Amino acid sequence: MSPRLRPGRPILVVSALGATAAAVLGYVLFTGHGTPRTTSAKANDVSGRATACLAADSASATGGDTVAGIWSAMQSAGTQHSTNVQRMIEPATTTEQAAPHLAGLLVQHCDLIVTVGAPFGQAAPGIASAASSVPIIAVDSTLSSAPANVTLLTGSGAAARITERVIGLQRHIAGS
Repeated sequence: MSPRLRPGRPILVVSALGATAAAVLGYVLFTGHGTPRTTSAKANDVSGRATACLAADSASATGGDTVAGIWSAMQSAGTQHSTNVQRMIEPATTTEQAAPHLAGLLVQHCDLIVTVGAPFGQAAPGIASAASSVPIIAVDSTLSSAPANVTLLTGSGAAARITERVIGLQRHIAGS
């Protein structure tokens, strides 16, 4: 024997089910019950290794051997001396476009920042004042002067000087 609904009852049943579903959904959405809780991600290198970061504009990266030579030197020094190295190539053509990318490297806790090319090199003094403890090497920046924590280099011999600086980075002390 199957239950039979009187005329007009299907609409009432469907309406009641819809109202119940809407109430449950509203409760879950507004109170947060039933949804997984997540914690915010925090940049933290648990290896304790120092990090050297290379930032260059895409024109400098494709316009010569300077970026490739410096990146190769950083990788080699990093591998031999247990230092993290990372590279960021961005299509920045102005200082204003490069500055936020350099600020991001500070947030990522880079212990040495190397820039290649005018856009990133010219943005280096601006972030140098915000993080005076982070050494910055600006290669081919077109700058004539810079703050104390910014070293200005040109393409020839830059890779060797940067290798020395990457090797000299110290491991992080736990809890710092």
